[in-house]
Amino acid sequence: MKILFVNPACLDQRVTDSDAQVVPIGLYYLAAQILDAGFDAAILNLAQAEITDPELVFTTTLQKEKPDIIGFSVTSASRFSAMSLARRAKNLAPRTWILMGGPGATFMANHIMAACKAVDFIVKGEGETTCLTLAKALAQKNAPGVSKIPGLVFREGRDLKDTGNPFLIRDLDRLAHPSRYFGFQHLAMSRGCPGACTFCGSPEFWGTRQVRSHSADWFAHEITVLARKGVSHFYISDDTFTMDRDRVISLCQKLISADLSITWNAISRVDHVDPELLAWMRKAGCIQISFGVESGSDAIKKCLGKPVPNHLAVQAFRQTAAHGIVPRAYFIYGSPGETIDTINQSIDLLMALQPLGAVFYMLVLFPGTRLYDRAQKKGWVTEDIWHKKMEDLPWFAVDDTLDFSQVKAFGDALRQAFYTHLSDFAAKISLIDDPSLYRFHADFLSRLAMTFSHGAYAENDRVQDSDSTARILFEKALTYHPDFRAFLGLGMLLQKFGQFDLAMQVLDQGLEHFAGSKDLCLCKGICLMNRKKFRAALDCLSSFNQCADVRLYISICRKELEKTHEQTL
Repeated sequence: MKILFVNPACLDQRVTDSDAQVVPIGLYYLAAQILDAGFDAAILNLAQAEITDPELVFTTTLQKEKPDIIGFSVTSASRFSAMSLARRAKNLAPRTWILMGGPGATFMANHIMAACKAVDFIVKGEGETTCLTLAKALAQKNAPGVSKIPGLVFREGRDLKDTGNPFLIRDLDRLAHPSRYFGFQHLAMSRGCPGACTFCGSPEFWGTRQVRSHSADWFAHEITVLARKGVSHFYISDDTFTMDRDRVISLCQKLISADLSITWNAISRVDHVDPELLAWMRKAGCIQISFGVESGSDAIKKCLGKPVPNHLAVQAFRQTAAHGIVPRAYFIYGSPGETIDTINQSIDLLMALQPLGAVFYMLVLFPGTRLYDRAQKKGWVTEDIWHKKMEDLPWFAVDDTLDFSQVKAFGDALRQAFYTHLSDFAAKISLIDDPSLYRFHADFLSRLAMTFSHGAYAENDRVQDSDSTARILFEKALTYHPDFRAFLGLGMLLQKFGQFDLAMQVLDQGLEHFAGSKDLCLCKGICLMNRKKFRAALDCLSSFNQCADVRLYISICRKELEKTHEQTL
């Protein structure tokens, strides 16, 4: 029995949204359970930006692998791609079983089964037990037995059979380690969320508002194995990673003891962080925490099911930045009752938060959320709308008080406020005076500086004084600890300003701490070349003659020295 798990592409092409291009962690879990049970399993990611013809890649893989079962991970945004590929698979291999799972399939099961006759089974919610049990039944050609497997939707004659909710796995540590078979960056320590956000389908997907979690030992093992495979940065995507404070601290202590040289991002709530926890997270490699603040308006937050006081958000953002972790804000706009006044309240909150990163989302409706249920009960939307080729349903499409141009203006105002004041936010960073965090402070400041000098903020015309901000941050980083990135970044920036002598002073200081660094030597060599000191530049660069990016500059130096020699003769 061979199973091919597929991550289909979204309906609209993703250029900058990297999260939409990665394999969902759930597919790795499913494949690991299948492999542990002795079956063959593989994962095909068709959402990668470099794949320009997903159907061709899918067809080629299908012909090569000849799977017995194909399982698609489906979201609302990828449902059309998944259904198209399912039809293609049935045409090429009619006896192949087609499964669909994930939030899109779970919440739109009836619609998908009606819209795509090629789909044999919908696997609802948490899928490991259901999927493995189903695979065993199909391998034994015991198709009638599937009616006893909880968590399935399938056809029974002309009707649909729903076997109810799947059994939840109480002890997540019993699951096979996906890292045993795969390498990946996106992880989740827990499942579920106790929140009541009206725009989120997480509680409905997991079938409970209770949170289940891996132990710190299990999760630390997963990260350690992946780190040894060469993964150096992780995205921990729990709905609220810090919900179990003691478990997170235990994990951090284990990661510190393992000395893995990793970094990671997490997601949390502003009312679930504190200074001690943040210190442990920073020392364990956390460099960014995203917080869903959603709105500055109490009325909007109440509507969205997240009535957290603004002062708690401000406190969390200040504490996070003070520990050398980038606080990133999620804002939602275009909500029920949204007006220019509520948007101005969000801008006021943004100014108080002083986030160093921000993402602004237009409110959209998804099946499985309370807002969608409300729209259905009001008769504003039916399942028929999902026959349209659209990824999601913006709230303004069902709200007569809002329209696209108005909601777009809300988003533009929020983004403009953030980018216009970002340099000021960075300049106002106040770090906690804790010597045990000094080297982390330097790392934090130099990372942030690079985004202003060479990263996304450098490329954004709305960000003011990006080079000056970068210089301030690089210089501040070096007051805390000798940081390689700070030496190099400041050297490159001073070189850009034409301050070559000062740049070389900084680079020489860096080489005292990081002797033999190719990057520092290359930057210094270029400075010397700009000062017409080609002999000194050649001496600086000659040790790296084997490096292609350095050989160009070595060649230029030699040509210039030959010219000088000829002129002397």
